[in-house]
Amino acid sequence: MLNKFKNGRYAERKKKQDRDVMSYEDMPLDDYEQEKTDISPEAVKKIIIGVCIALATGLIVFAFANRDKLTWENISTWWTYDVLGNAGNGYPVNLVGSEVTSGNFTVNQGHVAYASDTSFVTLNSTGSEVSNLQLRYSKPVMKSADNRFLTYGLGDTEYQIHDFDSKLYSGNADERIYTGDIASNGVYCLVTEGNGYLTVLFAYDKNNNRIYKYSFSEYYITSVAINNDGTGCVACGITSDNGGIKTGVYVLDFKKEDPVSVYEIADDSVIDCKYLSDSRAALIGQAASYIVKIGDKNYTVNSYDDRTLANYCFNPDTSSYAVALSRNGDGRSCAVLEYTDGGEKLCSVDTEYSAESLSMYKGIMAVLDGNTAYVYNTDGDLLYSCNTGTGSKKIVLTSDSTAYVLSVNQVRFFDLKNPLSTADTVRETSGE
Repeated sequence: MLNKFKNGRYAERKKKQDRDVMSYEDMPLDDYEQEKTDISPEAVKKIIIGVCIALATGLIVFAFANRDKLTWENISTWWTYDVLGNAGNGYPVNLVGSEVTSGNFTVNQGHVAYASDTSFVTLNSTGSEVSNLQLRYSKPVMKSADNRFLTYGLGDTEYQIHDFDSKLYSGNADERIYTGDIASNGVYCLVTEGNGYLTVLFAYDKNNNRIYKYSFSEYYITSVAINNDGTGCVACGITSDNGGIKTGVYVLDFKKEDPVSVYEIADDSVIDCKYLSDSRAALIGQAASYIVKIGDKNYTVNSYDDRTLANYCFNPDTSSYAVALSRNGDGRSCAVLEYTDGGEKLCSVDTEYSAESLSMYKGIMAVLDGNTAYVYNTDGDLLYSCNTGTGSKKIVLTSDSTAYVLSVNQVRFFDLKNPLSTADTVRETSGE
């Protein structure tokens, strides 16, 4: 029986005295020839080294692509609250305070943060309260970027700087605060009432030292957006113009005394703005949206074509923004249009619903109509619909199938692929 193996790829045979295990056949198991591998140890070593190099290269590419987010602070936050746990009882979680406006609610780096009429609160992914810091503003406003938060009172002088789990600074402006913004590296700016000017903008470094001041004599600044690295901002203001309204847009560099660019937009007022990339900012007006590029003499206009602006959202992760426009003028039957940071239209999705809230995640968009969320892809296909519970005010997509919802008294989390069980959970736990 063994003869057929002698000239094959089996080269060794154990001696009889070494064969002490019997098989179910008539010969010991160890009587079978021992197989030699065709792969040498040197080749195995080279394969292992190659795999390690490939893994290391992939990690380096990933780290480079996310270098702005892989800071020690962000890694520490992820380790503390996601890896180690500090687990809560899950969502929904009741709000602290009696009111949270939609603009004062966000989800950054997978964590919830909001400013109520009494507190600045952050929650981890399991619903555990990480921070609960008292606020004393009559009209609280919150601005955020990753793990940095600016809170202030509209028309007050007091403001605070927070990270995810603590208050970093508390200050007072010389005049009443109108608006402000903060970058992820801690640089922030405030626009205040001007002493002899219509408004004044101040910029501060992460150590709260003033690094810039610009006074506006022609426009009341109503919105401001600081760029990603905190080296400048875009400021938008309004003034009267022969019985109408005119918007002024200033692109400022914190190292230059004069503006980089100044634009005028006739017969429209800009209500919000945001940098979508290092050099391009999106402006949301009442009649159109606009793209401003640093250094360009002109700006891009995307008209609403007599449709009514129902809502909007920015998505810096994909360098895009979206507007929800009501075809009927009553806020219902909204079309959602998404644009790049260059102003090119990516898609247009027609819906039958209002857009009391609008959110985007990569190629997915969600509109909140009453207590129901409708989720579409960019082709206009309805992917999910989900009952979000009574009193829903804002939706924030965190993946292509998960979302947080702010209601009048709770923060809720939904798996949109399983809406029935989620809706039941909300009704049972909220008592609504």
